[in-house]
Amino acid sequence: MGNHRPIDKSCWIAFLKAHGCFPAKGTNHSKWKCPGCLQSIIFRNAPKEIPFTHISTNLRTMGMTKEYFLEWLEENC
Repeated sequence: MGNHRPIDKSCWIAFLKAHGCFPAKGTNHSKWKCPGCLQSIIFRNAPKEIPFTHISTNLRTMGMTKEYFLEWLEENC
């Protein structure tokens, strides 16, 4: 589970949608609202891949672990 490579943006968006998150407005960044999160989930619009450090920060906001995300990724992307 130590593979912390950049993640394809489409897989990250699929993960957010699967967990009840929805897009809010954004310009250079995508802003998403998730159930039970006090903060928005934010990531850049431009790149096709998202650095794992950004995903890690957003997972903390969502109250989810990196291990859970990586398992979900293996099964769904």
